[in-house]
Amino acid sequence: MSEVTYYIKIFIAISVLVNPIEGIPLFLTKTGNLSRDQKISIAKKTSVAVFIILTVSLYLGRYLLELFGIGIPAFTLAGGIIIFLISLDMILGKSKSGDKDIPDDPGKNPADIAVVPLALPLLAGPGAISGMILYGSKSNGLEGDIFLTIIALLVSMFVLISLITASRMEKTLNQTGINVLTKVSGLLIAAIAVQLVFSGLQQMIPSLNNP
Repeated sequence: MSEVTYYIKIFIAISVLVNPIEGIPLFLTKTGNLSRDQKISIAKKTSVAVFIILTVSLYLGRYLLELFGIGIPAFTLAGGIIIFLISLDMILGKSKSGDKDIPDDPGKNPADIAVVPLALPLLAGPGAISGMILYGSKSNGLEGDIFLTIIALLVSMFVLISLITASRMEKTLNQTGINVLTKVSGLLIAAIAVQLVFSGLQQMIPSLNNP
């Protein structure tokens, strides 16, 4: 696999795990009475928060693994299992955007949703964080870190564009379209998760490489 193909694969994986389209219902529900400028401001704050969460996971994750003595094979296996469980929720319809039913707090500023729960845990949730830690731990040095940082930036821009165009996208896709995209994304994530689990097992049990 070429480097370009490898990083494209990572970009697709992280984008699907973040899945900004699934955050649209919550965003629209909580910002319905705000002006367009206020909505854009919240979208910007959310995208920045997602970028910070992903990059912190990228750069600090590997040191946390070293601190707790967790090997890459074990984390690859655990990360694969977590991501697979998330993919099952997506496929079976247990949508993350169910958080839109969180009751409104009259005393709360609507802009507060930008970080919690929109950026964390809805978008940059356990799956995306695990993915960044996993790929960061496999980075080949400064060059790899730069590429992964660019990927985090591109994913954050994807979040920004999705939220800014949320109203238009919801009208175009409607809830059924969003559900279909979520299920298809779940299938893709499930395949990636199974590959991660198998890769982790191969590293932990070398005999699996020679059946």
